[in-house]
Amino acid sequence: MSPMPLRDRITNYLRKRARMNASLRGNGLVERLVRDLQCDRTEVLREFRELRAEGILVCDDWLREEPLSKVTVNLPEESNPTVKLWHAVLEQAAKIQGEFAALEPLGEIMEGLHASEMTGLLNGLVSLKQDQERLHNTPRFEVSARYLLGSSKLLDALPTASLRQFGIDVNRFPAFPGYVMVAGPPDPCVVVLVENPHAFECALDARGTDRAAWVCTYGYGLSLKYSQHGEQLAAILESRIPPRTVVRKGSPPSWDTLLRHDWIRFWGDLDFEGLAIFERLRRYNPSIVLSGLYKPMVDCLREGEGHPYCKAVGKTGQAPNKYGNDIAPLLALCLEQAVDQEFVSKSQISQWWDTELEI
Repeated sequence: MSPMPLRDRITNYLRKRARMNASLRGNGLVERLVRDLQCDRTEVLREFRELRAEGILVCDDWLREEPLSKVTVNLPEESNPTVKLWHAVLEQAAKIQGEFAALEPLGEIMEGLHASEMTGLLNGLVSLKQDQERLHNTPRFEVSARYLLGSSKLLDALPTASLRQFGIDVNRFPAFPGYVMVAGPPDPCVVVLVENPHAFECALDARGTDRAAWVCTYGYGLSLKYSQHGEQLAAILESRIPPRTVVRKGSPPSWDTLLRHDWIRFWGDLDFEGLAIFERLRRYNPSIVLSGLYKPMVDCLREGEGHPYCKAVGKTGQAPNKYGNDIAPLLALCLEQAVDQEFVSKSQISQWWDTELEI
């Protein structure tokens, strides 16, 4: 098989990035392409010259063939036969049951399903929409298996925003039985909600952090994804059902007492999902703020470090959501590059654990 032409590789790259952001940062875009596609800079500039002439790349400021300001990408979406089949199923069903436009984005993940299976999935979603109130707090994997082709994982695979627009609130269904690890003294000076268990363990090992109460979810099942822990933490608070707690270290107070603490802070990844988890947490408790442990991560991105939202780091599906105006500066920082909380060293944890992030 012959290698994909560089133009196609570049347009595929730009198309994927344009799905996440309305515009791309022009400054450094050529360098990022050279790095990520492992190609020659001169060849990228030649392709950019053609793409600019064709109106595919639009930017107000250019230096020779390099964009300097925000870039708009005008590329048509790729034709996908699976998506076409899903849309045909929706159109046929709409003749009988009404409009299903909200479910059109689901076509992107229908690969491997036949038309009859797609119809079965659609019927299951219609039934779930009708039954969801009486299923409140039923475990999500159970709801999924019962309504969606016998698969316990399918409900989690479907885009939440599309389901919500269709009328299904997946937050009614806890993703797992609520398990949390807690550590700390009986009278902590601050409560820190931690997105990932690896960072939780690092915080416990750091010097001088034993006056805080540390909270984190822990795994349910061997296939638990790394990225799901923070979502589970938010789901536990939203469900208002006391979780099963395991004391990892010390003698921390009860779950209810922890949630009534005057100083509750969140520390997670500095990316779209991490900020979305924070927004979910403070919808439950508006007094929750970002921990000063974000400071080294903020500095990392300000210095031009971090990683892109790509498959290699498990972040291809992340996209910006609606966030409060107060965290807009953080969103601007992580629009194209992100940094995980494990970046923060034990010495930095010792320095920042009891502070609040000043944006």
